[in-house]
Amino acid sequence: MKKFTSILTLCSLFILVGCSSNIQNNDEAGGEQETPIYQDGNAIVVYFSATGNTENVANYISEHIEAPLYELEPVDPYTSEDLNYSNQSSRVVLEHNDPNRHVELETVTFEGFDEASYIFLGAPVWWQELSWVVDDFVELNDFTNKTIIPFATSSSSSYSIDNLKELAPEATWFDETRFSSRVSESQVIEWVDSLGIDFRSEN
Repeated sequence: MKKFTSILTLCSLFILVGCSSNIQNNDEAGGEQETPIYQDGNAIVVYFSATGNTENVANYISEHIEAPLYELEPVDPYTSEDLNYSNQSSRVVLEHNDPNRHVELETVTFEGFDEASYIFLGAPVWWQELSWVVDDFVELNDFTNKTIIPFATSSSSSYSIDNLKELAPEATWFDETRFSSRVSESQVIEWVDSLGIDFRSEN
């Protein structure tokens, strides 16, 4: 009986040492990191494109994962003159300088939105942000239990989505991804596949 008790005591000590070691390792790493677990599910692709570059990327994504594709269309479309960033009187410059800017869209409601688990959201980079043309779509929809995957096109600029996160705090947001204006279809497909999600599992 004493021998059996000794064995139990030794086993308990090994368990305690193991637990202590695991706790110490977590503390050294700054505590356990809570990593979101992304489930397979269907997706839609929503985009605004000023010159066609973002539209190309959106099409590559849509075709690859067989997802519905929806364009955000301003009621007042942008002309080439509107997009002249070097002209201080152009539309985009005036909008950028206006803290109350607003771009009315033809619609922010799309048929596949309610069923979608993931929303690819794309636009060009304007002043280090995803173009404000997408603001109404983000603000006027309920993204509860949905994940937004932002992507952008630009010549060189990085960008932030902090302002968009404030408009849809209930959404789960992926990190920003930027493509050059000449990105190839294979590069876009490689990025989509690297996300590790089967977006076609419910389509």
